[in-house]
Amino acid sequence: MLKRAVFLMFFVLFLTAHITHSQMFEEWQPIEEPSAGNSFGVGARYMGMGGAGVAFCNDASALIYNPAGLARIKRIELTLGMTHQRFKNQTGYLNFGSTPYYQNVDRLQSNTRLGSAGLVLPIPTYRGSLVFGLGVNRITSFDHTFKNVYTLSQSMQPIQMELISESGGIYVWSVGGAIDISPNTSLGLSLNFWNGKDDYTYIDSLAFFVADTFYEINDDWEFKDDYSGFNLKFGIMLQPNKYLSLGGVISSPVWLTVDEEYFLNTDSTPYYPNDTLIYIYYIEETGYPKWKLTHPFSFTFGGAFNFKNLLLAADFNYTDWTQLQYREGYRSGVKNIDVKEYYQDVFKWHIGAEYLVPQISGKLRAGFYEDPLPFKSSHLKSDRRFITLGLGFLIDQVMTLDISWNRGFYDFEYPELDVREKYTTNKIFITTAYRL
Repeated sequence: MLKRAVFLMFFVLFLTAHITHSQMFEEWQPIEEPSAGNSFGVGARYMGMGGAGVAFCNDASALIYNPAGLARIKRIELTLGMTHQRFKNQTGYLNFGSTPYYQNVDRLQSNTRLGSAGLVLPIPTYRGSLVFGLGVNRITSFDHTFKNVYTLSQSMQPIQMELISESGGIYVWSVGGAIDISPNTSLGLSLNFWNGKDDYTYIDSLAFFVADTFYEINDDWEFKDDYSGFNLKFGIMLQPNKYLSLGGVISSPVWLTVDEEYFLNTDSTPYYPNDTLIYIYYIEETGYPKWKLTHPFSFTFGGAFNFKNLLLAADFNYTDWTQLQYREGYRSGVKNIDVKEYYQDVFKWHIGAEYLVPQISGKLRAGFYEDPLPFKSSHLKSDRRFITLGLGFLIDQVMTLDISWNRGFYDFEYPELDVREKYTTNKIFITTAYRL
């Protein structure tokens, strides 16, 4: 009985420390909605130019950037795109070597997926333009990984390991059209159907000795979420003169339904010196919750300047994520209060340049963009920023091939633990288009 009482006392102490320590990292995990603010990017041409495209898009990607851009397409077009991402997390000492408690750990996740496919059909008109488009684009990524190893060199020598692995994303299936309402003004509208999956696994293990007995406390959580929903996007594109083009887009709220399947497994297992194994407790739970949520309105404005062989572009987007709302489901009221407390409005900007090299029928591209997290964090040192490079080639006047590379990075620092997290992302986009 005395031994069991000693174990229970230490178990409560370690469990309290374990929960506090876990919440230091990924501090918004309890309230994070992964479909919010995890934009992946669409189209190799535009992602080579820092994600700018609202004012000059003129291919099937216009369904995402600005539906009004469809009006600029004069020939039937087929497009296909692939993406590759390498996501890396590094966790360890903030001041290298200053504390023995945290190991430096690298965690890498790599995925190759279909990025986009589209069909654009111009309708012959006496004047102006009437164009319809169909497409599918992977606009949101859930790919994420995290690993943390913690050791404490005291008499009981506890060891903790946390591992997060998440994958999936959301594809948007779009149908839209655009018309010219004047020689220099186009309007466009797209209807977007959202569909995707999020697979999230969290493993947490804590081990320590008490009275010559080795104890393990293990948590194993698995969540599988299916997303479905829709929204509308309205766009306008203006060309006051041959050098300047302007674009604006209003994206309606996204009405989403989430179906979840989860599995939770928690146990405490002591191993006695004679190799006897006894479960102090074992908890297993499975559930199938369902809820509905609404993304807020989103507003984008962009401009592009075309000087002979040089194109310069910039986009600006505003989304107030404090207006994210849970409409139905477990504890919707509490979740909406958390949204107001932890979420924030986000201002994103994208800049890019494209230079035509006539001698090789190719284009050189470069850009930069900032994509702030929609959550507040006192430990965020640098927000998500990306540098981009790209190449484009025209083949036989009917086919284009575009390639781009994006490198992103953001950091967290926890001075109270002397620990830092560093995330880096490398994305490759390849898109080809054929015009009849």
